[in-house]
Amino acid sequence: MSKKDMEDESCSPRDAEIQQMFVIKTELNDDEEEESILPDFPTVTEYVKMEIKSEADELLDIEPHLGICETELDDDDDDKEEDIKMEIKSETEELIEFVGMSETETFVVSTAPKVKVKSETEGLLKTESPCLDESVKLYDIRRLEKYGDVSFVIKRIDALDVSVSYSKAISSVEKMLEQLRRNNIPTGIGIAFRIFNHTPSSCILILGILNHKCHFFATDKFMASKDLHEQMSRAGIEYLLVSGHMTVGESFFERLDKFLIYNEEYKLFKLKANYTDGPPMLARTLPDNMCYTITTTGTTGQPKVIHVPYECISPNIVGLSEKLNVSMADIIYLGTPCTFDPFVVELFLALQNGAAVLICHHTMRESPSKVLNALFPNSVTSAGITVLQMTPSLFRQFGTSAIRNRILNSSSTLRVLLLGGEPFPNCGELVTWMDPRVLLHKRVCNIYGITEISCWSLLHIVRSLQGSHIPLGTPIDDQTVVKIQQSKQLNTAELLLGSASRRTYIPELDDRMEGKRIKGMVFRATGDLVCRTQANSIIYQDRSNDVVKRAGIRISLGFITRKIEKCLPSGELVTCLWQEQFQKLICCIRTLELKTKVQQRAQTFDILSKLLICEQPDRFIYLQHFPCNTHGKLDKELLLKECIPLAQPAQEILKSFLHDRLEWLGEPPKRGTKLAKMQRLEKQKQSPTRPEGYELSFRQAGGTSFHAITLCREIGLRMCIDDEQRHLFEILLDENVPLKTVFGFLDTAKLVANNTKLKPLEPPLENAPGNAESSGSGNRCGLVIKRIQQPANIRFQLHWKVNFNKCIDSPVAEYEGRYVCVGAHSKLLRTLDPRSGLELSAIKLPDRIECKVTFLSLELAVVGCYDGGLYAFNPLTGDIAWHVSIGGMIKAQPLLSADASRIVVCSYAEDYNVICISSTTQEVLWCLKVGEKPIFASPIELPYAQSVIISTLDGRYTRVSLADGSVQWAQKCKEPIFSTPAMLDSNVFLLAEVAGEIHACHTGNGRILATFKADGNIFSSLVVKSPPTYMGQSFVIFGCIDRHIYCLRTRTTQPILGQLSVSVSFDLHWKIDAGAPIYTTPTLINNQPTLVWSSTTDGRVVLMNFNNGEIRWSDKLPGEIFSTSCYIESLKRVYVGCRNNYLYCMGV
Repeated sequence: MSKKDMEDESCSPRDAEIQQMFVIKTELNDDEEEESILPDFPTVTEYVKMEIKSEADELLDIEPHLGICETELDDDDDDKEEDIKMEIKSETEELIEFVGMSETETFVVSTAPKVKVKSETEGLLKTESPCLDESVKLYDIRRLEKYGDVSFVIKRIDALDVSVSYSKAISSVEKMLEQLRRNNIPTGIGIAFRIFNHTPSSCILILGILNHKCHFFATDKFMASKDLHEQMSRAGIEYLLVSGHMTVGESFFERLDKFLIYNEEYKLFKLKANYTDGPPMLARTLPDNMCYTITTTGTTGQPKVIHVPYECISPNIVGLSEKLNVSMADIIYLGTPCTFDPFVVELFLALQNGAAVLICHHTMRESPSKVLNALFPNSVTSAGITVLQMTPSLFRQFGTSAIRNRILNSSSTLRVLLLGGEPFPNCGELVTWMDPRVLLHKRVCNIYGITEISCWSLLHIVRSLQGSHIPLGTPIDDQTVVKIQQSKQLNTAELLLGSASRRTYIPELDDRMEGKRIKGMVFRATGDLVCRTQANSIIYQDRSNDVVKRAGIRISLGFITRKIEKCLPSGELVTCLWQEQFQKLICCIRTLELKTKVQQRAQTFDILSKLLICEQPDRFIYLQHFPCNTHGKLDKELLLKECIPLAQPAQEILKSFLHDRLEWLGEPPKRGTKLAKMQRLEKQKQSPTRPEGYELSFRQAGGTSFHAITLCREIGLRMCIDDEQRHLFEILLDENVPLKTVFGFLDTAKLVANNTKLKPLEPPLENAPGNAESSGSGNRCGLVIKRIQQPANIRFQLHWKVNFNKCIDSPVAEYEGRYVCVGAHSKLLRTLDPRSGLELSAIKLPDRIECKVTFLSLELAVVGCYDGGLYAFNPLTGDIAWHVSIGGMIKAQPLLSADASRIVVCSYAEDYNVICISSTTQEVLWCLKVGEKPIFASPIELPYAQSVIISTLDGRYTRVSLADGSVQWAQKCKEPIFSTPAMLDSNVFLLAEVAGEIHACHTGNGRILATFKADGNIFSSLVVKSPPTYMGQSFVIFGCIDRHIYCLRTRTTQPILGQLSVSVSFDLHWKIDAGAPIYTTPTLINNQPTLVWSSTTDGRVVLMNFNNGEIRWSDKLPGEIFSTSCYIESLKRVYVGCRNNYLYCMGV
C-alpha cells in the first residue's frame, strides 16, 4: 500500500468535513517562507522612529519602576520633537554598542515586514502586517458560526472519541449566557473558575465567560478556600464557577446558583463581603478589553497576579498561526493545565483557525504511555494530533524510543512540536529523538516567553541538528522587542522583553507608579541570563537566581551543568541543585539505562577530573527520570527532597560521601577464603606499609579541606557540642588519623535526632577552599577518643502516668519531642507534655480510637475513629479543623505523602476501603476498593515512586499510584496481613502474613524474593535497621505470638551488569523469649549500645541489646499491653499505653 493510499484510508471524519475548505487555503510562497526564516530587521533608528509615531507625538516613556535600566524622559519635555529625537539618538548610540565595556547591551529585533518611508518630512513608518478586526474577537461566537459542524473539541477516552462541533459549542454558550444574565452577572468583570481537568464543558465555560464580555481567571484546584478567597480578592474578582464534584468553603463563598454546561454541572459562587481578613481589592481599575487573569509560577520571582488584555494575547495568536501555518485541518492537544498560560495559546489557536483541540482522559503525570496512545492512536479511524505544545521535561516522559518511533517519526501525524517553558534540549539529545530528515517536513520549535508578556515572545524553528545549543529565536510578532542588559557585577547579560502594545497589568509592579499612566515601551525582566552569538542569535545560559556563593566563591549552577553535559553520552541529562541549608552542591544525572555502582563511579570520577575544586558536586545522584511539577516543568524542589535524606545518621553521611565522592572502596576484602588470604599477602609484599579501607586517612582517601568543610557543615547540624564539630574537622584533615577512628568518634559524639540547628563552620584561613591541598592542623589529632564501656546494668524508672478512663490500644505518637498524642477506647484524644505529663489539649470524639495520630505540622494532625471519620485537629489547642467521613472504622494510621499534599486513609468501609484526600482542600482525589476484606495495616509510600503499598485482611497486597489511584500491580498471600510493611531498600519491601511468614517482595512487580518462617502468628509490624558498620546488611526486628522477639539479618544483592533480578537472603540473627505473646511493634532506642524495647500482652516490658538480643532490663505493668510504644531520644523516655487505662512515661 502506498503512503498516499494509507493517508486516504486513514482519513478521519473531521478531515472529510474540511477537506474542501483546506485545499483552498493559501500556502506561503517561496519568498514568504524565506522571509520567515531570515527576517529583514529594521535598524534601531527606524525602530525609534516607529516608537515616536506610535505614541502620537508623545515622549517615549520607559518606566524605571519595573526594575530595569531604561531611560526615563521628563514629561515636561514635549515641546519639540527634534529635541526628543536628539535625546533618543544619544541613547540609541549607547544601545547599539555591543562591547563588553558597556553597562547595558541592547539590540532590537522585530519580525515586521519591510517598510518604506512615505516622506522625509513626516518621518513616519507604516507596517503592512496583518491584524485582527478589533470589533470581532477571535472567540466571538458570531465569528465562530462559520465553522459550523467542524469539530471543536475531541475528548478521547481510550478508543472512544466524543466530538463537540463548533455549532454545538455555540448553542451551549448561548444557554450559559442566559444563565449568567438570569443571575444578574454584570459584564466587564472577572469570573474565576475551578475545574479538575480540561473537558468539553470547561472549553465552553471559557467561551461563555468571554462572550459575556468578561475575563476569566483559572484557579488552582488544590487551593484551600481561605487562600482562594484571598487570591480572588487580590485579583479583584468576585464570582466563581466550580465544577460539580468540587466545592469551596461556605465561610468564604456564597452559593448563588447551579446549572448545566454541556451536561456537566457547575455551581456559581460569590465572595462573601463580610469576610474582613482578606486583603483589599485592586488599587486601580483594570485595563480595557480584558481577556484573562493568571498567576505566575514564581519562576521569575515571587508569584504575581497578571491581568492580560486582548491586545496582548491577540498578536501572539495571529503571529503563531502564520508562522506555523495552522489551519482547520489541525488537531491541537489541549494538555497544559489551565493555571499555566500556554493553555490559552492551545485553545485560542484552535478558535482563530477553526481547528480542533483534543482532550485526553489521562495526564502525563499519571501515564505517559496512555497519553501517547491517545495522541497518536494506532487505529486508522482515530486521527492523531498535528500540533503539540509541551515543556521539555514533560515531553521527555514519553521516553526516547517512543519519541523517535511514534512522535518524531516521518509517518506520524505530528506537524508542529513546540517546546517551551524550560531550556530547550541540546542537539545531542535531539539526535537521539529523530532522524535529521524529519526536520524537512516537521517543525520542531524552541518557543520562549514569560507570563508577564503573555504568553510567547520568541520562536526558533530548528533547521539542523548540528552544533550544541539551539537559539531562543526571533520575535513572533512585530510588536515585541528584545533587549539584553549587561551586568558588571555578575559578568552576565539578562534578557528583557518589551512592547508598546502587548502590555499586561501587574499590580505588584505597576501600582508603584502612584496613578501615573504607563506609556510607551515597557520592558519586563525575564530572570534569564543569555549570550549573543556572532550570528546575532540569543542563546540561553542560566537563571539569574542560579548563581550562588559556595564557601565564599561565586559559582554558576548553569555553567557547571554545561561543563558536566559535555562529559555525558548523548541522551543523558544533568541538572545541578543547590541545598542552601547544608550548602551542598548536588549533581543529578538522568540516565537512559540503569547503571551499576561501578559504572556510576567511573562516570563520577571522569566528571570530577574535568571540574575545578569549587565546581565539584558534593553528591552525585543517578536517576532514570526527573520529576515534574503540575505545570510540567522540572520540579527542582521535589528532586532536592529525593536527593537529600532527611534524618540520615552522621556515620551514613560520611560513608556515602566516601563511596560516592572519593576514590575509596570501603572495607578490605572479606577474610576467610584462600584467595582473599593470598591476595592480602601479595599486597603486603608489594606495599607492606600501604593502608587500605578504614585504615586510610580522609586525605589518603582523596579528601580535601573543601570536602571537609562540606561534611562538617552537614554532620555538624546533628552535633550538640560545637567543639565536637571543630574536632571532626581537625581529624578529617589529619593524615595520621584513619577513617576507623573518625567513625569511632562519630559513634561516641552527642548527636541530635533531627536537624534543629545550623552552625557556621569557621576553619582556619590556611584551610580555606582556595588552598584546598594545604596540610591539616599542627595538632595531629587534637582529640583523645576514649571508648565508652557498656553500662553494667540498665534500669528504667517511672516518671509519670495519666488516666484515660478506658484501655489504650492506640499506638503512641510524638512530634519532634515537643508533645505526645494518643487516643483511647474512652473516645478521649489527649496531647500531653512529654516531660511532665500535663495535658495540653483533650478532644472527645464520637467513638473509640485505635488509630495512630499522623502529624501534618506542629499545629495540625489527623486521626481516624471507629465512627468512620477522619478528624484533623490542633494538638496544642484541641480545636477540630475539619472532618471527612470515610464510611468505615479506621484502625490504620493515615499516610501523609512525601510531598505533604495527599493523605491516604485505609479503613473497614465496604464501598471503598482506600480513599485519598487533599491535605489542603480536603477534597477526595480518588477512592479504591482493594481486595474483599477491610484494611488493618497502614499503607507505606515507595520512595521516589509516587506509589503506595496497601495490604488487606484477605492477604492481598497492591501497589497503587498516588496520583490517580490506579493499580500498578496486585499480588495475594494465603493468609491475612495485620502487620504494616516496611521498606528494606529502594527495590525491596517486607511483608508479614499473620501465619508467621516474612516475605521480601520486589517493588516493581510484587514478586516474592525470599521468605522466613517464624514459629507463630505475627501481628507486630516490622522494624528495619541498617547500621553503617554492617555494610550491605540490614536487620529486621518483630514480635511474635510465640512469645519471642526475632531479629533477622538480611542481605540484598542489587542488579549488576547483565543481570536484572534482585536477590535477598534471610538469616536468624537472634530470637529471645519475652515470656508472653507479643502483639506490639518493637521500638529501637539509640544508646550505647543500641537497645530494643518490646512489650507483651501480659504487661511485661523488656529491654534488649540490639547486637545479641541479651535482655538488659525487664519489668511488668499492671495490665495487658496492645499499644505500640514511642521513644523520644532527646529525653531518653519511652511512652507506652496499657489496658489498665493508663499511659506510662518511663526513662533511664
